Amino acid sequence: MTTRAEVISRLAAAVADAGARAPLAQRLGETCRSILDGDGAAITLAYTLPQRLTVCSTDDVSSTLEDLQDILGEGPGVDAYRTARTVVARLGDHGSGPVWPLFTEAARREVGMATVVAIPVPMGSDVLGVLTTYRSGSDHPEPEAALAAHLAAAVGAALLRDPDLADPPGEFTGAWAGRAEVHQATGFLVAQLGLSPDDALALLRACAYADEVTVADVARRVIERTLDLSALARDRRQPPAGL
Repeated sequence: MTTRAEVISRLAAAVADAGARAPLAQRLGETCRSILDGDGAAITLAYTLPQRLTVCSTDDVSSTLEDLQDILGEGPGVDAYRTARTVVARLGDHGSGPVWPLFTEAARREVGMATVVAIPVPMGSDVLGVLTTYRSGSDHPEPEAALAAHLAAAVGAALLRDPDLADPPGEFTGAWAGRAEVHQATGFLVAQLGLSPDDALALLRACAYADEVTVADVARRVIERTLDLSALARDRRQPPAGL
């Protein structure tokens, strides 16, 4: 780890680097990955909510870990967001992962053994999102708690001032694009199939899990009318036999 002064110095450099081409969230994520000595990092806002948005993912493994938790609704990031506490997952042969049976099995299959650390990003007394880092191998130590929390708080303060994360006035681009399609597809299912918003989103996630794709991929197919979820929606509304 590093000192609190170094944390602020390195994050300040990431924010102030006007010549950087990458968006602020991406620069923050790369800086956090380096500070926490991770192989990769991701920052996701509103983690369990319909407006969930991954604003930074430094590599394919980080993207995969975020997508799996979005689809399955469980994992260290989900727990960190809900409890406002840092959560560590050791995805080894005999790790702590069975707390999240679906996520653990899928993550081991997709990325192998890893240590995943999910740190809540505060916004006052609430939680803005989750900073997640991973390292290959399941035997890495947890980062020092006070400095990890200080890092996440500094990231939250920086993101709240990021103009790229404000509601875009026109066409959705970048990180917003995929999530905008999820909102649009959810609204389509609500209007066309009479589902509640929660059930519509759950249906998208179920289909993503079954097809081993992202929720955004399923949403795009729904919008383009290349995927008809009518039969699945009817099954979801039908009460269990005998009731």
